[in-house]
Parts: sequence; structure tokens; C-alpha cells
Amino acid sequence: MRSTLILGLASLALAQKGKVDPGGTPGNRGPNTENDLSTGGCRDVYFIMARASTEAGNMGGSMGPILCKGLRAAYGQKVGCQGVGAPYTAALADNAKAKGTTEEAITEATKMFTTAHSKCPKALIAFCGYSQGAAVMHNTVQALPEDVKKQVVGGVTFGDTRAKQDGFQIKNYPKDNIMIFCAKENNPPDSACEGKGPNSAHFLYTTNGEGPIALDFLKKKIDGALGGRQMVKKRGPSVLG
Repeated sequence: MRSTLILGLASLALAQKGKVDPGGTPGNRGPNTENDLSTGGCRDVYFIMARASTEAGNMGGSMGPILCKGLRAAYGQKVGCQGVGAPYTAALADNAKAKGTTEEAITEATKMFTTAHSKCPKALIAFCGYSQGAAVMHNTVQALPEDVKKQVVGGVTFGDTRAKQDGFQIKNYPKDNIMIFCAKENNPPDSACEGKGPNSAHFLYTTNGEGPIALDFLKKKIDGALGGRQMVKKRGPSVLG
């Protein structure tokens, strides 16, 4: 089944080249690499992204930049964006591994969350994973230490290759705090969410209107967690640590 998934991803990636190129940053979506957590000061909110297989940079060229840009439009410099980079290589073959990605990728993603916790313990954390990146987030978030997990206010996944296997949720994480997008309403639906070889629906998330829904979900989780804390759009970053 995993080999079928890999072959399907590879063939579809080639077929979609020039249409929805997962390796590029079309239009004005934003940079495909972000390192606000690893290189900058504390922010009120960190958005951590695990990109899809073959995507460039550490954010990818699709949902990562789109959601990062949307959060910055809402909260300005209060938001920092961080992609899961090397040793997460987003290689197609890694979809065949038992966890749907590599142990090295999970370790690196875990490092991003724990760094946010140790560096800025009052910051909120939101996350996203696309395709193999969703598998990275499933394995990472479910195993976070409880004190770190308390900072994670919500997440979204797209074309989630672990969706069916994990019961369309992330284990050991509140179901209400995760929204999984699997293009079920498409004809055909995204079969990658069933652990099968994906079809064209796997590449439609940037254009089928689910991005704004995901952004709204994350904003509601952030706003709800903020409580009485004030975040003023477009002002400089707070130092919360």
C-alpha cells in the first residue's frame, strides 16, 4: 500500500508540474523558507509547518506560505513562522516508512516545538502539515511532553496520509483542536487520506477554498487561547520568554 502511495505521489507530481507545482512559490503566496523561531526573538504566536513531499524550502510552496501570510495579515509581527527543515528532506520514498515519514523528520519537528517552549514559554503554537508533512505532525504532536503540548492551541493538516490510520485525529491531542482537510467533497476525493495512491484532489488545496477555512480555524484557536492578552496588529514583536 505504501509503495502505491509513493508511485501515485510521484506520477501526480509530474502531471501537475506547471499547474500546481509543489516545489515552487506561485504568485504572492510568500517565501518557501521561514526561520523566525530558530533565528529571531520571541513572538506571541509561532506557526510551525511541515511541508509536503518534494516541496522546496522548509515551508514548501503551497499551504505553508499561504497560512503564514494569512496569520501575519491578522496579527502582524506578533506571529513568527517556522518550517521544519533538514534533516526532514520530504523525500517521496519516506512515505513508505512505518510512520509515514522518517524518525529524523519527527525529531526535527519535535525540536521546533520544544524550542518554542524553552525559548518562549508564554508563546502560543499553531501547526500545519501537508501530505507527508501531516504524518510528521501526527507523530510529533502526539508524543510531545505535556507542558509543551499545553502551548499548542491548534493545527490543520491537508491531504493527510495518516488520517485514516489515526482515526481522522491526532492521538493524545484534543480532537477539537485539529482540523483535517481531505477533499472528501471532491469527485473523486483525496485517496491519500485513505492510505492509497493519491489522485488529482491531493493537489487542489491551494485553490479549492479550504485555505481560508483553515486560516479561520487557526485564528479562532489563537484568539480563544489569548483570553485577556492583547495582541495589536502590526506592532513590534513581544518578548514573552
